[in-house]
Amino acid sequence: MINRLLLRDVSVIRRRQYWGLVFVLPAVLFFVVFFLYPLIIGFGLSLTDFTLLRPPVWVGLDNYINLLSDRLFLKSINVTLGYVFGSTVPTWILSLLAALLFYQKFPGREGLKLLFFSPLLPSVAVVSVIWVVLLHPSGILTHFIGPLVGKSSITWLHDLTLSPIVIVVARIWSVIPFYMLIWLAGLTAIPQELRDAALVDGANRRQSFLRVELPLLRPTAVFVMAVSTIAAFQGFTLQFIIAPNQGGPVDVNTTLGVVIWKYGFQFYRMGDAAAVSVVLFAFIMIVTGIQLKLGSSDRYSLQ
Repeated sequence: MINRLLLRDVSVIRRRQYWGLVFVLPAVLFFVVFFLYPLIIGFGLSLTDFTLLRPPVWVGLDNYINLLSDRLFLKSINVTLGYVFGSTVPTWILSLLAALLFYQKFPGREGLKLLFFSPLLPSVAVVSVIWVVLLHPSGILTHFIGPLVGKSSITWLHDLTLSPIVIVVARIWSVIPFYMLIWLAGLTAIPQELRDAALVDGANRRQSFLRVELPLLRPTAVFVMAVSTIAAFQGFTLQFIIAPNQGGPVDVNTTLGVVIWKYGFQFYRMGDAAAVSVVLFAFIMIVTGIQLKLGSSDRYSLQ
């Protein structure tokens, strides 16, 4: 009798495992076809001299060695790191502040939330075109800011200092609503009883946030930091559309994503483009791994 029950339990477990594999299989196939296979092919191409005009020729690590002395590639690393830092850290802070604002109850909150969310509705290409119009030397932004600095015309996109800044601002403006919703979901998941208990114990609103809510938001913070950093490292559309000459002026907006496009489709150096893409992938994996490691620390746990 016991043996029959055990055999039946084993049969049920095997059946569940079988159907579990069946349901997971489409996602696995999608991952293999659209991620793993291109990743392997891309790494293989990075080891070849390939110009789209003739078959790939094996060159080993020559493409990677050549990148060490490539001026455009080396400059794009600095540009990318500056863009990532400038567009992520303010996004984390501003989106969290926006979430704290919309977590409060006040008249017209839902309508204001919908208006605040509107920059996320159009595609990045549409957002880029809108910013090109706004950043015209005699455009809307110049109309409001020009009198404050005593100028009737401001070359936003051709100035070596202003051009990277306005692209970072455009990036922050377009993604804050998305991360605000993630922070808001994290705040909503915190039991209200914990806040009430902190207030009863004598904590004010600021202390309650720092000692109760913020530690409990750590998983949300890790997710926001990781996703926003990955997206920033892949920056391409804003730099390609807004910046003059696809990354100008003088390549101050040429990120690694723009370099991949230039090497692959402007210079027809597909091997070099694949090598840069592998380097970009390595950057993303290293930085994301560091963030996840720091986020898994118990340093900020509730005490």
